[in-house]
Amino acid sequence: PGPGPGPNGQDAGCVEPPPEDGPDAGEPADVLVPSRLLRRTALALRGEPPTDAEYAALEAAGDEAAQRAYVSAFVDRTLQQPAFYRTLFESARDWFNIPPVGPTADPPEYGLQQQRSIVRCPEGTPKAGAWKYFRDDANACQGQKPDGTPAEERTIEPWWAPGTTAVLVGKAASVSPTGQTYDASGFPVTVNCVTAGPVANCGCGPAAVRCHADRGSYPGWEDYGLHSPLGQRRLVAEEPARLFAHIGWHDRPMTDLILGSYSVGPTNLQAAYVMQGLAGELTYLLDDDSWWRPSRFANAPVDPEHTQGDPTAWREYSVPARNPFFLEERDYRYDPRTQTAAMKGIPAAGMLTSLGFLSTYPRERVRGARALEMLACEELSPPQGQEFNEYKRDPGTEGPCQHCHRRVDPAAIHFKRYAKIGHGFEGHGATYPMPGIGKVWHWNPRWRTSEYPFHTDPFIHWNRWYMPDTLLTPVTEAQAAANPEAVFIDFLPPEQNLLGQVSDGTVGPLGFAKLIVASGSFDRCVVRHLHAQVMGRDIDPTKEAGYLEDQVARFISAGRKVRPYVKALTQSDLFQRGR
Repeated sequence: PGPGPGPNGQDAGCVEPPPEDGPDAGEPADVLVPSRLLRRTALALRGEPPTDAEYAALEAAGDEAAQRAYVSAFVDRTLQQPAFYRTLFESARDWFNIPPVGPTADPPEYGLQQQRSIVRCPEGTPKAGAWKYFRDDANACQGQKPDGTPAEERTIEPWWAPGTTAVLVGKAASVSPTGQTYDASGFPVTVNCVTAGPVANCGCGPAAVRCHADRGSYPGWEDYGLHSPLGQRRLVAEEPARLFAHIGWHDRPMTDLILGSYSVGPTNLQAAYVMQGLAGELTYLLDDDSWWRPSRFANAPVDPEHTQGDPTAWREYSVPARNPFFLEERDYRYDPRTQTAAMKGIPAAGMLTSLGFLSTYPRERVRGARALEMLACEELSPPQGQEFNEYKRDPGTEGPCQHCHRRVDPAAIHFKRYAKIGHGFEGHGATYPMPGIGKVWHWNPRWRTSEYPFHTDPFIHWNRWYMPDTLLTPVTEAQAAANPEAVFIDFLPPEQNLLGQVSDGTVGPLGFAKLIVASGSFDRCVVRHLHAQVMGRDIDPTKEAGYLEDQVARFISAGRKVRPYVKALTQSDLFQRGR
């Protein structure tokens, strides 16, 4: 089917040809009556049928032409209502299907926050209402140190409640530049509190940003439970879908979903990005209040369900401003085979560098496979009845698994530089190394042996799968021996391609994003999902290739924006005929 004028006289595409045989040969298919068209429109755009008042207004509009004009105006109104934002969010949430970050021990120990839990001192204690570390400071609420001397106390404006004051007591109130912890053998170790964070007897820092105020029945559950819409575990899972809805609502090009350096999130979500920057010892973030003080983000674009300046709103923010290891640069290149200086970071890439996506899928191949499925509509199915060469060490070039890995590994190579060590413990404990980046995430070259203390994840995973001279790790044995971090190469070399595209050398997930956009796969995938939302069915790329390309051309010509394309679909011949 090719484009043609719809019932309203506009060229909206999706035209169904008249039957070529049978009793209805040469006759156009029936057009939906205005009431059924209104119902279909309401279900497609807001997920619920028209109200009695809307049906009454349709009837009062006049003749059939006037009623169809009413439906067209209804589309325009609905596209500007919060219900349409909600539809975009819910459809994207189902589409991406990103689960919450899984627990790594007993719930609620799932990691991510990288902040130490503090709780209020109970009523009846000398320091009732003050905040203290949940563990390892038993006498703080009595106003005492373990030796019986007065405990430290400090009044602050906390990041979680701007414009108010809170009292920290005990170790949480410490402003000492050094603290003491213990190594694996039990020997005391002196740490720099500015860089180490709230470990041992180090304090919560300015505005208590190193800590998380927990009002739940047990520290951690407040953010772990998915019933809480403001719990960080739920927020990070929703961020990609919220970004999709934000881009559609604010009429941005949909390529921002994977090419942009911004995202959306409430204060409690942005805190996770700030903590990751602090984990890399970017200590100047301690004094940055732009992410938690409302006056600093009063003008940020937000979702239609909140007002600007609301700390709980899904507001737009610059990802590099929160975690500068996600770079603003759009063409950053780094080749560990030839460069020895530490890598600056990886470019921010919309949902592909969201902490929910990276943390939920802890392995680079899973990230690459899911990114191909979600954003390029690739189908990774096992082969049948084929013969393969013997598998020895590289699933990308050997054995039956290469059927998928020839596509997966050129995608997965872009997702190496984010991992996890340890498990979350009441908001603190798990760390997320970005190997080879900055000055912190480097280790003694012995890590390549997997011997103690490098006998656990992620080191054993890196050593098992980042093998030189493989599709995933295209470096030589000599290059890896000279620089063990060369195995973290995270751009596609020119001798490989992804979906027929050759990389420009951009590292990290942004390099992957550029490739799927250049191939056209991203645009086709977005169009298919928007088409399914509005029309009620997917487009089969094998049987409707011409129709799909026509729809993609319409989407691109409208600036890759959601509203114009959705409007065009509702005006199409097929939509108005109920097909």
